[in-house]
Amino acid sequence: MILRLNTDIAAGTVGLVFAAVLWLPREDIGRLSIIFPRAILVLLCLIAVALIVKGVIRPGGRHVEITGSPRRLFTVIAGFFLWWGLVEVLGFLVTTLVAFYALTWYLARVETRVTWQRLLKWTPVILGLVIVFYLTFKEVLNVRLPTGLFF
Repeated sequence: MILRLNTDIAAGTVGLVFAAVLWLPREDIGRLSIIFPRAILVLLCLIAVALIVKGVIRPGGRHVEITGSPRRLFTVIAGFFLWWGLVEVLGFLVTTLVAFYALTWYLARVETRVTWQRLLKWTPVILGLVIVFYLTFKEVLNVRLPTGLFF
């Protein structure tokens, strides 16, 4: 599918919507834990507004070609929203591990059949990524992650 659109305005609008969605449910986060996310959201808003202004002042229409399956794209987007919804219920570690395994399986099966042996072979990488994310947010950035039922 080929679209002709002003990518600056489109990216800026998506950035503002994304920042608004993340900004609104922040009242249950501690005062110190919100400092870094708030700084990132303010930076995201500034960049998004700058993109929209640039797109209005000097519009640059581009042909954007979306390759691949739109169904696969929307399935992955729905998976991320599902992860976001379940992270409060099951906890960050469990939900993220399940999400990484599901995403790896779903995207890898496009190219080839995925067996349990292949998923087990990917386990060290998936565990490593999730643990790095967890430790970065928890220990380095002091972000209070949802614990949920398990962790």
